[in-house]
Amino acid sequence: MTTSSLFIALCGIGWIVAYVDALRIGFRDKTYSIPFITLALNLTWEIHYTVQGYFVFGYHVSTIVNFLWVWIDIGILYTYFKYGRKEVKANDTVFYLQAFIFLILSSVFHYYTFEWLGIVQGALYIGFSINFVMSFLFIRMFYRRGGGHGQSLLIAISKCFGTFSSTVLIGMIGSKTAGGINKHILYLGLIIFVVDLFYIYLLVQDKKSTKKVLQPKA
Repeated sequence: MTTSSLFIALCGIGWIVAYVDALRIGFRDKTYSIPFITLALNLTWEIHYTVQGYFVFGYHVSTIVNFLWVWIDIGILYTYFKYGRKEVKANDTVFYLQAFIFLILSSVFHYYTFEWLGIVQGALYIGFSINFVMSFLFIRMFYRRGGGHGQSLLIAISKCFGTFSSTVLIGMIGSKTAGGINKHILYLGLIIFVVDLFYIYLLVQDKKSTKKVLQPKA
């Protein structure tokens, strides 16, 4: 296994763990654990680059990872449709219609960015941009819900690990396929890393507060 494949695999494992736990937490807490905007962008990104990746690279590790992500994200999307209605101030028709429209627009967006940037640069820049937005939306979700309901440290840490692995590969080690070391991805990845650490801190503090409340008084 090459260094590039190793770091892609580490990124894939990190995100798979995050997605699987998001699915578990979603059913446990009867909510959704990934902000819908980035979930929709992520899912359509994964579908697009799984298909295009297969045509260009065949059974490359990145194509296999994307394929696995797609199926787990479909499960997370199901939790959004099943439980998300109660968090969105809209009637059923508007709730489902706006979600469907955003999924379509996300697909169109990925198609045109692929045509503009190509498969490698398109996957990198759009993937990291979605990740960037997701980091801030996780913090927004935390404050909007008044705590860590529907969230977990495992999701946060695994996301952070997965993204940092790809940041190290693309921004520090360099990937031949991606054109060598990419400083733009490095800077974006480091910002994501810092924001993710803050989100982890929020969840740790929330967990400590919850434990104090649940502790029986002497």
